[in-house]
Amino acid sequence: MIDYAFEAGGFKLGDRVEILTTGQRGILISEIIHISGCNTYQILLPNVLIEGKMKITYRDYLLLRKLEPGESLFDATKELTDDNSFSPKGTDVNAEWIRAAVSENKEFVPEIDDAVGSEEITIRPGMEVWNKVYGKTMIVSYIFRDIFSKELEYGSMYMEDNKEVFVCSRSYALIPLENKLNVPSAEKFGPLFEDGRDNIIFGNKFSHEMFNRY
Repeated sequence: MIDYAFEAGGFKLGDRVEILTTGQRGILISEIIHISGCNTYQILLPNVLIEGKMKITYRDYLLLRKLEPGESLFDATKELTDDNSFSPKGTDVNAEWIRAAVSENKEFVPEIDDAVGSEEITIRPGMEVWNKVYGKTMIVSYIFRDIFSKELEYGSMYMEDNKEVFVCSRSYALIPLENKLNVPSAEKFGPLFEDGRDNIIFGNKFSHEMFNRY
């Protein structure tokens, strides 16, 4: 059986990364564990704007490189120092210090989410569950966690009118019934040189298009 776990390849949410195939740099803001065992990250690209909004893209962890502490997110030729960058952490940071740093155009370095106190994985992908909200049996196909969120979300699938329907629920909305699918591979894999996942967020987190790729 696959060992489903977050932080694949040593990455944590909040890490600043470079996408090896495109050279784009961004911040990891969520992680998805697919039924195949493939870990995919949602990456915020603050220097790529589409209609005034920061672009969000998805990549497998094998396509990511963690930036060194002195590497800039916006300028590959710039070296970050204490004088040209800032990193507010916790909730007791001085507000005037943050405003001053922003006004001086210092580069923001995000806080790493160490997932302290986060919910443990209690339901594995591939399990058949009873959804207490929808009143249906479903198959769990992915697990999702947002940065700084303590609760996990479980994506489940059921069939209706010969179509796959995906819903997203918390663990306490699900009653495990049995291990329906046995995924034998111990390897993590995914589409390495393809990115067609830029437009998959809508409705309740994700569409079935994401899962057709795994």
